[in-house]
Amino acid sequence: MSVRQSVPMDTGWAWMICLGYFVSVFCMVGIGKSFGILMEEFVDYFNVSVAEAALVMGVSGGMYTVAAPVCVLAGQHFTQRKVVMVGAFVGGLGLSLAGLLLSIEWVILTSGAMLGFGNACIFGNGLVMLGHYFKKRRSLANGLALSGASIGMFAVPPLLQYLLDTYSLRGTMIIIGGMYMNAALAGALYRPVSHYTDPKVDTKSETNKLLGTEPAENHVELGTVRKHVDSGENHGDQQKPFDFDDIDRDAEDYKFKINNQDVLIGSVDSLHSIALKTEDQSKLNVADKGNKKKNRITNKCLQFIVGLLDFSVLKNFVVDMFVVVSFLIFFGHFNFVLFMPATASDRGYSKYDKAFLVSISGICDLVGRILVGVAGDLHFCARYKILATASLLFSLVIFGFAFATQYWLMGILVGLYGFLGGCYVAINAPVLIDLVGLAAMPKVLGVVLFIQGLGAAFGQPLLGAIRDIEGSFVSVHIVCSASALLGSMLLFFYPMVERLQKRRENNINIIVEA
Repeated sequence: MSVRQSVPMDTGWAWMICLGYFVSVFCMVGIGKSFGILMEEFVDYFNVSVAEAALVMGVSGGMYTVAAPVCVLAGQHFTQRKVVMVGAFVGGLGLSLAGLLLSIEWVILTSGAMLGFGNACIFGNGLVMLGHYFKKRRSLANGLALSGASIGMFAVPPLLQYLLDTYSLRGTMIIIGGMYMNAALAGALYRPVSHYTDPKVDTKSETNKLLGTEPAENHVELGTVRKHVDSGENHGDQQKPFDFDDIDRDAEDYKFKINNQDVLIGSVDSLHSIALKTEDQSKLNVADKGNKKKNRITNKCLQFIVGLLDFSVLKNFVVDMFVVVSFLIFFGHFNFVLFMPATASDRGYSKYDKAFLVSISGICDLVGRILVGVAGDLHFCARYKILATASLLFSLVIFGFAFATQYWLMGILVGLYGFLGGCYVAINAPVLIDLVGLAAMPKVLGVVLFIQGLGAAFGQPLLGAIRDIEGSFVSVHIVCSASALLGSMLLFFYPMVERLQKRRENNINIIVEA
């Protein structure tokens, strides 16, 4: 394989990826989780119900649901850098246009739909980039990068309240729209892994010659490449076709040798493409290069379209379990913080008191993300157990908050929620990789983000309607608590689900061999 240099796993530019994601989620989550403050402003300005005002985030969640898997797949084909930069511009433009305040429907269309698309572009693609640049320090990198969300939750609420008091709702929307666009600059740091490989490689024909297989047999589906070999292992003495089941998925890079030839698999741009060195590459004439480029573009578009319709990952019991768990935990975790400021207002506390509660949550969230990032890499216990335990505990905290009325007690509970929620968010992506493998992560992540988006799309309007009917937020927080509790309990059954999946795979292999 002709290579400029190896991918800087856990070092060098990998930390710039971490910095880029930090800035992105600072803007995205800081604004998103401060929406509870804006929701009250929309209620007063347009004289609408809480349920109608909550539709702004509901539509944002709905767009996120539809766009998330598309954006993750688009990142694989057109690079994460391009997708994130486009999404940040669209989301920021939507927030700024919402500042016209023409009607609540206008705000729903702009601040809701356009912001949801921007969030879909930013969040999933950043996780994919972290997964490909980090291995040994993957939990720490996720914790540090996602701590941008914690600092955003700490810094944005009081800033937002200050902007509302100084520049009114109209000016505030325009300013935070400009702030959101900074995620485009952060996305520019997402250097594709293909940067470290020779772009002049003709992958398909030479790979088929080397492996001794027909083109149809050499196609590797994303969900089937579950292992990658360690780059230090030499397969040069093997004179048989390579078995993809023998690849170690935890390798720091994706190189292996066949017949003394270097081969690379699993690039970010197309995880199922294979690249290798060819000596006659320079002999290609200009016409051949043009035809090959045209064919590559056509194949890329076809792969993208087919990929949108590929939900084969749901045939795996482990994936099904993780999707359900993610939906339940996310529903409880995300919706609580959106309705928490309005709950404080209902209990008679000032606008700065409610903003300070969100800030307390944010700073404790930061501590949780960093600590669990370090703990997750120590491997003292399975990472999925850390995620399940943190989710179980913050579900109990949310239940306690439903009945807390004293400000000091609310502050303690919000701090615990922030700390435990930070643990959950920081370890979530590494757990996904542990359960399904790095190769399958992008497609599974797309499905997970799709399902989580449903919780955001229907959660806020539904919970807002419950509040309007009940006249208080007690039932809202009980629903959030029950959802997170159920999800955390299901995750503890992972070993049983994994055994069922292995038994199913063994039965399929027996049938095929017979």
